[in-house]
Amino acid sequence: MTFGYFADHIDPQFERVFVINLRERYDKLDAFTLAASLTGFSYDVIEGVKGTTIVNKTLPSLDNIPKKESSRNNIIGCWRAHLNVAQKVVRERIQTALVLEDDSDWDVSFKDQLAYFATGSRYISGTTTTPRSPYGDDWDLLWLGHCSAQQHPADQRRFVIENDDTVPPMAHRINFNAVPKLNELGYDNSTRIVFRANDGVCLYSYALSYRGAQKVLRWQNNVKKFEPIDIGIGRQCRDDAAFKCIAVYPQLVDSHKSAGRASRDSDIGTFNPAQIREKGFTHNIVKSTRLNIDNLMMGRNAEHQWNDLPQLTMPRRTRFD
Repeated sequence: MTFGYFADHIDPQFERVFVINLRERYDKLDAFTLAASLTGFSYDVIEGVKGTTIVNKTLPSLDNIPKKESSRNNIIGCWRAHLNVAQKVVRERIQTALVLEDDSDWDVSFKDQLAYFATGSRYISGTTTTPRSPYGDDWDLLWLGHCSAQQHPADQRRFVIENDDTVPPMAHRINFNAVPKLNELGYDNSTRIVFRANDGVCLYSYALSYRGAQKVLRWQNNVKKFEPIDIGIGRQCRDDAAFKCIAVYPQLVDSHKSAGRASRDSDIGTFNPAQIREKGFTHNIVKSTRLNIDNLMMGRNAEHQWNDLPQLTMPRRTRFD
């Protein structure tokens, strides 16, 4: 397998790219637009949904709906916005779509990372012939940005990227649930792996195939117990044997927290209105695009977030485990 197909193209090699954005959050869309333009891809906006506009009779289940109205509205609005993406993919017969939330951030070398990930995705999906998509043609969801992902117990194959200088040091890996224990698996701290996912949390970024979007619509509209969309997608990866999810760890996309008022962060969280953040940050991303916007606009080299990065002396290499 080679990277030739990817290297001959200039976009992330998805048919469409979407960002989910609430109409009133122009600030987030401004920042996202700058970051996307400086790393070389365009996108279309999927309008976020306010949970107040969703009536209970349209929900697949009322079991587990939060009692607190604000929590209910936040969770349901987010759920519906992601389903609207899946609906659009199916309605317009889009074969592959990359989806990002409007506060997402990625490394300045995102396209290079995607090239390596594409080789891993083809391996995990069992692609042996030239595919229509560089990621292979037998997958439903590619989980690129998460805060937890676990490997499927029935598939222990891994695509391994060693000596990867975009892998964050252990001290700067922040996740909210289980992730692969790379050291216990025999990998060092500069290794990234691609694998079939069994579960996951957080939807900072993911890709859907056309058939994957169909499956998401079908599954999420027939659940017996309502769950936030990221938890629901994770359950689908775990419980639906026909739903093929491929993930990467450490993740390629995470949520950016900008300098200034913390209340400007996620629209589904609660924050201290008095909290002021002196410096912005993004967990798990070495050379954050958001933090390097000025450098990129001025043609300067991108800077990393931390001063304790290892000095790698060997070139990046890959293998199939």
